[in-house]
Amino acid sequence: MRHSPTHQGCQAFRFAAWKWCINTAEVLIDADGEAAATFYEQSGITTLDQFLPLEPAEPGFMRLIEIGIDHDYAMTQTDLGKPIIVAPVAPETGDNGVIVIDGWHRVYRARKEGREHLPVYLLTPYAEKASRIPIFA
Repeated sequence: MRHSPTHQGCQAFRFAAWKWCINTAEVLIDADGEAAATFYEQSGITTLDQFLPLEPAEPGFMRLIEIGIDHDYAMTQTDLGKPIIVAPVAPETGDNGVIVIDGWHRVYRARKEGREHLPVYLLTPYAEKASRIPIFA
């Protein structure tokens, strides 16, 4: 599947040296099912608290990484039944962990409401690569 190189009108997520087209990931999940992602009905999200502004940073400390969240949008416009999308980071170079590429507002709302799990799609390396947008071309 080839996606428009401009990604105009696409929702994208960028973290450090990587960027993903959420629209492409969603199309692949819908079209290719298990070839594109593994679905987990309930996946733990409490480890993501460190990246969210759930509480102000302690005096004298700062977060090195903090995902920007629109609180009002998160608390009123998100559907906690919609799975978040997680991608392996640079899977071609080994096991570098995973990152949420779609659903940070849902994670924020879930954690503010005291939830510890959300449904998740974990992209396969094939779908991650197809969804990745080159930023240093």
